[in-house]
Amino acid sequence: MTGDTTRSGPDETDTRPETVAVCQRLLEENLGATPNETLVVVTDGPKRDIGRALFEAGRALELEAGLLEMRPRERSGVEPPEYVVSAMEIADIVVCPTSTSLTHTRARERACKSGARVATMPGITPEMFDGGAITADYTEVKRLTAAITERLSNASRARIESHGERLTLGLDSRDGIPSDGVCRKAGSSGNLPSGEGYIAPVEGTANGTLVVDGGIVGVGVVDEPLVIEISNGRIVSVSGESAEAFRDAVADDDCARRVCELGIGTNPAAEIIGIVLEDEKVYGTCHAAFGDNAGFGGTIECDSHVDGIVREPDVYLDDELVVSGGDLRV
Repeated sequence: MTGDTTRSGPDETDTRPETVAVCQRLLEENLGATPNETLVVVTDGPKRDIGRALFEAGRALELEAGLLEMRPRERSGVEPPEYVVSAMEIADIVVCPTSTSLTHTRARERACKSGARVATMPGITPEMFDGGAITADYTEVKRLTAAITERLSNASRARIESHGERLTLGLDSRDGIPSDGVCRKAGSSGNLPSGEGYIAPVEGTANGTLVVDGGIVGVGVVDEPLVIEISNGRIVSVSGESAEAFRDAVADDDCARRVCELGIGTNPAAEIIGIVLEDEKVYGTCHAAFGDNAGFGGTIECDSHVDGIVREPDVYLDDELVVSGGDLRV
């Protein structure tokens, strides 16, 4: 299947055999693909080659595979067109190698409610198939992710300390979400590559200062820490070399400037590379995000979701130190 204004025929894109082989492994091991299941690959122009590799991998595994290409979305969190949503809802497996993220969209939610297993791959690059997070021992990632997610679910508050600053967040009555790269059950979803436990903090409870010194959506790796002042769950000021680019990323409406997520990375193979798909999975990092969280237990709905990563934080859950200078204590 192809769609929208751009189309690619069966021989118009180059797919490296080694990339197709990795895609086959991900479909089988991470998504539990079996012959004759339906696979829908959702992609866009910049990620066409990877979309094609996943499609070819699906065909090699005897899946009923389809490839949908849409125009790139303006930013992470923007919904795909309705024809894509409809295809996602009737598939057994959906994989989304796209320029921006479809993770926190109603489209992904609808697909999961219909029983699809969904893997989103925002910003994925061909180079990411050669090393880093995608090569992880996902049995270990699953163990670490389960442990940190349990701590998040049981906590009523969190505190992030880095560069002499601190940010506190309320977590009471919110459940942690595991993203361990294993989506074998109907209705499950996550990123690939993966490795994080995350949660939607209670809206309006985040107060203090977050110092981002890793990667940022729309910015990449920061050369100088970005200092974000937060009051009652909203950004009030931003300073640092990347401040203007960050403000542009969250400037569309008020909800894009609201704290929506706390996440902790659990993938020992991941590296900070300037692509948030991998950056936020780095073992012992944490990240906060701004914008939409309605898809994982929050109440904020908007077409935006911007993450910022802290490299070696101290993270406390109910005053228990669970991340210490880049090391998980679980």
